[in-house]
Amino acid sequence: MTGPFLSLAQIRNRLILTARAVLRDHRAGPDGRCRVCRVPACRVATAARNVIDAASATCRPAEGRAAEQTRAHDATPRPAGTASATEPPLRAADEW
Repeated sequence: MTGPFLSLAQIRNRLILTARAVLRDHRAGPDGRCRVCRVPACRVATAARNVIDAASATCRPAEGRAAEQTRAHDATPRPAGTASATEPPLRAADEW
Protein backbone atom coordinates (compact mmCIF):
# COMPACT_ATOMS: atom_id res chain seq x y z
CA MET A 1 0.00 0.00 0.00
CA THR A 2 1.42 3.34 -0.98
CA GLY A 3 -0.08 6.50 0.32
CA PRO A 4 0.58 10.21 0.28
CA PHE A 5 2.40 9.88 3.60
CA LEU A 6 5.30 7.84 2.13
CA SER A 7 8.50 9.56 1.08
CA LEU A 8 9.94 9.12 -2.39
CA ALA A 9 12.70 6.92 -0.97
CA GLN A 10 10.12 4.62 0.65
CA ILE A 11 8.17 4.33 -2.61
CA ARG A 12 11.41 3.60 -4.49
CA ASN A 13 12.34 0.89 -1.97
CA ARG A 14 8.91 -0.74 -2.29
CA LEU A 15 9.21 -0.76 -6.07
CA ILE A 16 12.59 -2.47 -5.78
CA LEU A 17 11.27 -5.06 -3.32
CA THR A 18 8.32 -5.83 -5.61
CA ALA A 19 10.61 -6.14 -8.64
CA ARG A 20 12.87 -8.54 -6.73
CA ALA A 21 9.89 -10.69 -5.78
CA VAL A 22 8.77 -10.77 -9.42
CA LEU A 23 12.28 -11.82 -10.50
CA ARG A 24 12.23 -14.66 -7.95
CA ASP A 25 8.93 -15.93 -9.36
CA HIS A 26 9.82 -15.45 -13.04
CA ARG A 27 13.36 -16.84 -13.02
CA ALA A 28 14.44 -19.19 -15.78
CA GLY A 29 14.16 -22.91 -15.22
CA PRO A 30 16.67 -25.56 -16.25
CA ASP A 31 15.33 -25.47 -19.80
CA GLY A 32 15.93 -21.69 -20.04
CA ARG A 33 12.23 -20.76 -20.03
CA CYS A 34 10.36 -18.73 -17.43
CA ARG A 35 8.72 -20.98 -14.84
CA VAL A 36 5.49 -18.96 -14.85
CA CYS A 37 5.14 -17.73 -18.44
CA ARG A 38 6.89 -20.72 -20.06
CA VAL A 39 8.60 -18.51 -22.65
CA PRO A 40 12.36 -18.09 -23.23
CA ALA A 41 12.32 -14.28 -23.00
CA CYS A 42 9.94 -13.35 -20.18
CA ARG A 43 8.62 -9.79 -20.57
CA VAL A 44 7.66 -9.60 -16.90
CA ALA A 45 11.21 -10.40 -15.75
CA THR A 46 12.58 -7.89 -18.25
CA ALA A 47 10.27 -5.20 -16.90
CA ALA A 48 11.32 -6.01 -13.32
CA ARG A 49 15.00 -5.75 -14.29
CA ASN A 50 14.31 -2.39 -15.93
CA VAL A 51 12.63 -1.13 -12.74
CA ILE A 52 15.64 -2.14 -10.65
CA ASP A 53 18.06 -0.58 -13.14
CA ALA A 54 16.10 2.67 -13.23
CA ALA A 55 15.82 2.84 -9.46
CA SER A 56 19.53 2.18 -8.91
CA ALA A 57 20.51 4.69 -11.62
CA THR A 58 18.89 7.49 -9.62
CA CYS A 59 21.29 6.86 -6.73
CA ARG A 60 24.51 6.56 -8.73
CA PRO A 61 24.99 10.26 -9.54
CA ALA A 62 24.75 11.22 -5.87
CA GLU A 63 27.32 8.60 -4.91
CA GLY A 64 29.58 9.78 -7.72
CA ARG A 65 29.30 13.39 -6.58
CA ALA A 66 30.20 12.40 -3.01
CA ALA A 67 33.28 10.53 -4.24
CA GLU A 68 34.32 13.50 -6.39
CA GLN A 69 33.89 15.89 -3.46
CA THR A 70 36.01 13.62 -1.26
CA ARG A 71 38.76 13.47 -3.89
CA ALA A 72 38.61 17.23 -4.37
CA HIS A 73 38.82 17.74 -0.61
CA ASP A 74 41.86 15.47 -0.36
CA ALA A 75 43.54 17.23 -3.31
CA THR A 76 43.33 20.71 -1.77
CA PRO A 77 46.70 21.84 -0.50
CA ARG A 78 47.00 22.13 3.28
CA PRO A 79 49.33 24.40 5.20
CA ALA A 80 52.54 22.77 6.34
CA GLY A 81 52.21 20.89 9.62
CA THR A 82 48.49 20.14 9.34
CA ALA A 83 46.97 16.75 8.59
CA SER A 84 43.61 15.74 7.19
CA ALA A 85 40.98 14.25 9.49
CA THR A 86 41.64 10.75 8.14
CA GLU A 87 45.37 10.73 8.82
CA PRO A 88 46.55 9.57 12.25
CA PRO A 89 48.26 12.23 14.34
CA LEU A 90 52.05 12.09 14.33
CA ARG A 91 53.86 11.53 17.61
CA ALA A 92 57.17 13.03 18.56
CA ALA A 93 60.22 10.73 18.36
CA ASP A 94 60.75 10.79 22.12
CA GLU A 95 57.29 9.23 22.74
CA TRP A 96 58.39 5.89 21.30
